[in-house]
Amino acid sequence: MDLLEKIQRLVNHGSQIDEDQVRSLMILIRKQLELVDKNDRSQYSTVNLFCNWCAHTEITQSLVGLRLLGRINDTLVKVKTSYTDEVRKELSQAVGLDTFQLEINLLFEKLDIKHQLSNKKNWRPFLNHLVEIIKDVPLAFPPVSKLSKDARKIYKKIIQNPIKSGAGVIFITLRKVDFSLLDANGLGEMMCLLIQTEDSTTIVVPLEI
Repeated sequence: MDLLEKIQRLVNHGSQIDEDQVRSLMILIRKQLELVDKNDRSQYSTVNLFCNWCAHTEITQSLVGLRLLGRINDTLVKVKTSYTDEVRKELSQAVGLDTFQLEINLLFEKLDIKHQLSNKKNWRPFLNHLVEIIKDVPLAFPPVSKLSKDARKIYKKIIQNPIKSGAGVIFITLRKVDFSLLDANGLGEMMCLLIQTEDSTTIVVPLEI
């Protein structure tokens, strides 16, 4: 059975897909992307990032991932005086899950994979499993001394536009937080974006997933 047949078989599970099947699907998509023409592959850069996120214990060498950190930094700067709901909405978008959905739909169309991921009933369980797989896997800058030329440019833009002096975003991870333990009545356990800045400040933002 070739890669496309394996991908199609997993996608056919629809809303019944489980976490192990989502993990396998992401690995197969990652392999298939390696076969896509290099000029076309950039159209699916967010899909490739999430595929790698599923396969590693940390992400520090991905320029797409580092640009995501830059986007989160700039979003925080933009919304730092906004209401909580606006901060949550903007940062949820900055993480790139909407872009991921758009790209994977385009990729499956290109590969002639029949799917129903545009249907919320099927997308929701897929997304929930995906987030569960990548939670607690850091996306971060490596030590400054090990930054490539392109990575250094991204880093420089962040430190030139910090949330506050010396507090540019250098690290994120997704993590479940039990707000009931923090005396936040009625919230319970939620998937959150944990953001760490250069000065070791940690910002916790519940995600809209």
